[in-house]
Amino acid sequence: MYPRLQTITDGQVIAQCEHFTVRSAFQPIVSVAHQRIVGYEGLARVFDADGSPRSPADLFQSITDLEFLVRADRACREVHLKNFMHANLESRWLFLNVHPLVAMHGLQFGSFFAQLLQTLNVEGWRIVIEVVESELPDETQLMDSIEFYRSLGCLIALDDFGIGGSQFTRLWRINADIVKLDRSLIVESEHSYRAQRTLPSLVAMIHEAGSMVLQEGIETPKQLAIALNSGADLLQGFGLAKPALLDQKEAFDRDFLDQGLKDSSLEMDRADYNLHQQIVSVTERFEDMLVALERGESLQNASRALLSMAIVARVFVLDARGYQVEETIHGAFAPASIKNRFRPLAQAEGACWAKRPYFRRAMIEPSMVQISRPYLSVAGGNLCRTLSYCRGHAPDNGIKVVCCDINWLDD
Repeated sequence: MYPRLQTITDGQVIAQCEHFTVRSAFQPIVSVAHQRIVGYEGLARVFDADGSPRSPADLFQSITDLEFLVRADRACREVHLKNFMHANLESRWLFLNVHPLVAMHGLQFGSFFAQLLQTLNVEGWRIVIEVVESELPDETQLMDSIEFYRSLGCLIALDDFGIGGSQFTRLWRINADIVKLDRSLIVESEHSYRAQRTLPSLVAMIHEAGSMVLQEGIETPKQLAIALNSGADLLQGFGLAKPALLDQKEAFDRDFLDQGLKDSSLEMDRADYNLHQQIVSVTERFEDMLVALERGESLQNASRALLSMAIVARVFVLDARGYQVEETIHGAFAPASIKNRFRPLAQAEGACWAKRPYFRRAMIEPSMVQISRPYLSVAGGNLCRTLSYCRGHAPDNGIKVVCCDINWLDD
């Protein structure tokens, strides 16, 4: 028997799918900039015949017939949409999940969603269709489905990005309006400084691809601070609000968000201060080295005091085209990576670093010391930041850019 919808005494719409009952719950989605709820994700709450809660997976895994699967998935979306509209919340998004198989094959079972929107008088922009970010056997059908939803004016969200078969090529092809970062990323970032440090870069890459970023699974203050510092646009998780029925109060834990905004700002201020103190001490000796070079001293002699610092890994010099003009001089505290696993890269004289940001920034702003973001040094096999300085008056065929790599640890 195909799913049946009915309205119960509290005005809520539910669906009966064989011996399962499906009800709606809605989890708020909060905008960081606006500091308010801007949308809700419709989530299926499934119960068996005796009223015991079951997972949505239990419902869909019990279905072996494709047409019944399509009808069950459509019933869930119809229940969510009718309950959402019943709450009469204006200017809010409704995020709706579409089963991967339904996203690919649903259209062959006739029109449904366009008629539903028309019947309920819902404008397409209010609906965000979530496409699961996983390995799919046929992306052509998926893309047809996405274009169908776009033709209705709906937004597209790429769900669970960061696990399984996540691919940037799919992100570029789908051109999602919103990318939802899987909860596993924020959990890993809570325990790994390396993951925490690189999360802002992932967010920045998604932004550059033309999508907003929604971080899922925010539960703890630390996770919230990490998400805020990563640059995520939208937040979702139990720490902000648990899934519930909709009402006009639109409640979420504002104190949790306010404290997170405060803590993340203090954390960034402390990080900036620590970085400043660390860089200042190195920069002073780096500038002393530059003065010595101007006096005509060799790089070996001019860099002695600088290379005696525990934070300093190496120094090297480039010509005006970005080519290294002599061998790298390693300090006593240079990591051992270059001596073993990165040994094929050890000899750097003649290497071209013209595409490196530290070279390009130095050339754009001569006579000013530059500092790069952390990156893995090909020259040394360690995580580092690079101080660079362009000698504006040096001859084109001489030493043009002087560089110093600073050890950058994962703690």
